[in-house]
Amino acid sequence: MPHSRTLGAASLALALAGCVRVPPPSSHPQSTACRVGTAWSTAYARVRRLGGLAPGQVRILRYRVTAEPALGRPCGSLTLTKRLTLRRGKGPLRIVEIRDFYAQGRLVADHRAFIGHELTDSGVYKARVTLPIPAQAPAGRYEIVSLLYARWGHGAPTLIGRAQTRFTVAR
Repeated sequence: MPHSRTLGAASLALALAGCVRVPPPSSHPQSTACRVGTAWSTAYARVRRLGGLAPGQVRILRYRVTAEPALGRPCGSLTLTKRLTLRRGKGPLRIVEIRDFYAQGRLVADHRAFIGHELTDSGVYKARVTLPIPAQAPAGRYEIVSLLYARWGHGAPTLIGRAQTRFTVAR
């Protein structure tokens, strides 16, 4: 999946939340780097295999999210990197990632994505997503909080991982 999907979706959510105004494409003189996408998916790739757990068990050993560079500008982009070390048992496990985007402490966008089909076995996983910054993004501090919930069968979802990162948009 393309790396630009996640921030493009975040940018769209910021625009829809009223945080960022994006002019219609016909009146938008900026380059294609300033266009906002609508897809949010992150493709995780296993980079190392680990031993599993008993069926019905899951454990996050490490979950980290970073944004680089930490300082971005409108019409620029950031790279969001996620590293996840997971041990899980066999069987149908549903894992949902909830990403919340905050601007100056206020929730401006969120996204929910089912990622269990990518985390099919125990291992170390990595995902990278390019996040474009819209031309009209307000300057200030932003924070991304990512929560992972797991559910076996028809049971209640359980929080299994939390990670966050910050970045700044400058004018």
